[in-house]
Amino acid sequence: MIRLSPVPPRQLGDLAGLRQQPGQYANDGAQMILDDTPELSFHAIHDGAELVGMFKLDPRYPERHDFAAPTDLGIRGVLIDARCQGRGIGTRAMAALPAYAATQYPDKRRLVLTVNLLNPAAYAAYRKAGFHDRGEIFTGGSRGPQHILWADLRASERPICSARSSSPCSG
Repeated sequence: MIRLSPVPPRQLGDLAGLRQQPGQYANDGAQMILDDTPELSFHAIHDGAELVGMFKLDPRYPERHDFAAPTDLGIRGVLIDARCQGRGIGTRAMAALPAYAATQYPDKRRLVLTVNLLNPAAYAAYRKAGFHDRGEIFTGGSRGPQHILWADLRASERPICSARSSSPCSG
């Protein structure tokens, strides 16, 4: 079972051992926990009792990204540990994120993130988890052009889309 939880500053070292696969676009946990962006919060992803990943929520994301509205909450640095990839953990975590983030940031209305055009696996996981792509591309980042994806924060946990699902998955 996937569980998302905040990581207080004194426990950020717990995330340092998380690693990415070569060629992926997030940093390793040891580098990500050094991010001192004001008001940024760190969050853990557990599969049962096992720490399998992390992400950051950025309430000031709209100050640095003109495509985001003041009531948007930015998602940054999603990382599923290299040893845990390919098990659907990222998709399940991102499907659970809207309901979780709404409890952490009740004043926010939507989640927004960017995913590199050269990272089709991450893009597919976000879309399967219920994030919407309106066809907008962000070109202002340091890592190349990126899809801009959105999810409604007020919605309950997203169903995971599949060929066997009757859930609407288009966006």
